[in-house]
Amino acid sequence: MAQTLAYGIDVGTTKVVAIAGRVDTRRGWVEVLSMGEAPSYGLKRGVVVDRKAAADSVAEAMEACGVRGGRVTVGIAGSHISSFNTEVTLLNRSRNLTVTDRFVRRLEQEARQLDLHEDERVIHVVPRGYVLDGSEGVKNPAGLAARKVTMRAHVVSGAVSSIQNLLRAVEDCGVKVSRIVLEPLASAEACLLDADRESGVVLLDMGGGTTDIATFYRGALTHTDVIPIGGESFTSDVAYGLKIPQHKAEELKLRYGTVLSSTVDPVAAVKLDDRHYNASFISQILEYRAREVLDYVRDSLDQTKSRELIPGGVALTGGGSLLDGMTGLAEEVLGMRAKTVSPRRVRGEVEPVQKPQYATAVGLLYFSARNDDPRPKGKGAGVHSFGSIVEAVKGWFRGG
Repeated sequence: MAQTLAYGIDVGTTKVVAIAGRVDTRRGWVEVLSMGEAPSYGLKRGVVVDRKAAADSVAEAMEACGVRGGRVTVGIAGSHISSFNTEVTLLNRSRNLTVTDRFVRRLEQEARQLDLHEDERVIHVVPRGYVLDGSEGVKNPAGLAARKVTMRAHVVSGAVSSIQNLLRAVEDCGVKVSRIVLEPLASAEACLLDADRESGVVLLDMGGGTTDIATFYRGALTHTDVIPIGGESFTSDVAYGLKIPQHKAEELKLRYGTVLSSTVDPVAAVKLDDRHYNASFISQILEYRAREVLDYVRDSLDQTKSRELIPGGVALTGGGSLLDGMTGLAEEVLGMRAKTVSPRRVRGEVEPVQKPQYATAVGLLYFSARNDDPRPKGKGAGVHSFGSIVEAVKGWFRGG
């Protein structure tokens, strides 16, 4: 049984999660050995704004998890992330015309050389499929014969400074970052099956600082986006509307919050400490913000006509998906079937990891286990996230 020890760190806006586990790369399940969690400071909407505060949060989560050093995989999000679909074509000049793994890697490297803004670098090249001498629908060209090979890919890029600031904050804690992974891709790895990707599905990861989108169709990643609004904005809205501290607003949101205000009695009151608050007013605040987020999601999906093409509906995960009424509101705004999903194929005694808010952390374990082989196992086109991006970013910025 091929098992790999793996470590991941999900550096979120509201919490940091460090996780350690064993991944069975052949059967596709993960055994969580330990997990540590700490409040996150020093990040705003997925981006590091205070290196020391962020590093302190990471260190606290690592200590709770028992991670002392080694190599880790880290999730990344934030408004600096951008993505696009592209095609790369090369002629195969080998004598027997066999497409080799090395040739496929050349295609991926060509995709990484595409023109970007000077302060952006490619994080992922995700093959969507291949065309061999005009024949469509090829998912893995290795071993096949062809003269002209076209790779269709989804490319994800990020701002060099934002990537570097994240790497520095994590490595200040005595570990080495071997790979960075776009957070919705990690969450999709934890929560979706090959059959989900094949039939077509939108993964909507509603985190503390951002709401992240990953769309799959016929096994391939077709669209990603990061919306810089998350659960923290919901809490801030409640705090502002009720003129109360942030931590009390968070408690009210978690205890009594719903995004379907029509279901709340207009005169109903909820109690926190010695004060009473109008439940309908709280729900109206939350619903307004939830509709705004889902409107952005709808607009993002409509850029690629995803709502028309995806029959599998929307799979919601992340802590924000747990707000009462969120799936129902998503169905209303997006016009698609919606459900909440959690990490699957998880073993071990650490029960909390099977909740939506830990989807990214669990998914990072799968990517960490692939450090020596970046090609995901399974039918879908894979996520290629080479360690070279980490080393390259470190090279652009010398010194601490």
